[in-house]
Amino acid sequence: MIKTTTLNHVAVRVSDVEKSKHFYENVIGLPKIPRPKINIPGEWYGIGNNALHIIGGEPREGIDPTGPHMAIEVEDFDATKARVEELGLPYLDGAKMVAKMTPEAQKMVGRQLWIRDPDGNVIELRQSSKP
Repeated sequence: MIKTTTLNHVAVRVSDVEKSKHFYENVIGLPKIPRPKINIPGEWYGIGNNALHIIGGEPREGIDPTGPHMAIEVEDFDATKARVEELGLPYLDGAKMVAKMTPEAQKMVGRQLWIRDPDGNVIELRQSSKP
């Protein structure tokens, strides 16, 4: 069984990033938190120990890490990945995406993979980088 620790973030797709930024900052009052420089429009907001990620852009085929998803921290990424493989679940490994990032951005995102639940909802299983 995968050992989870906490909810890390929830991500939602938005049609207009600027309108959504105005809403989440000025209506809801969420504070921005650091976000790595990536080629995907959006913003990250803090909610207590968790976060909301707003993501712009068009949906992608297959397991889409840029679409709506929830991210759950796991105790041991390698054991989690091994369990996903043991179960024969299709997954998207974030290693190739992270490898293209700067070392600073890599520390921000940690290690991650995405799977789908039986209804097609995307779940990110992740382990934050150690400080």
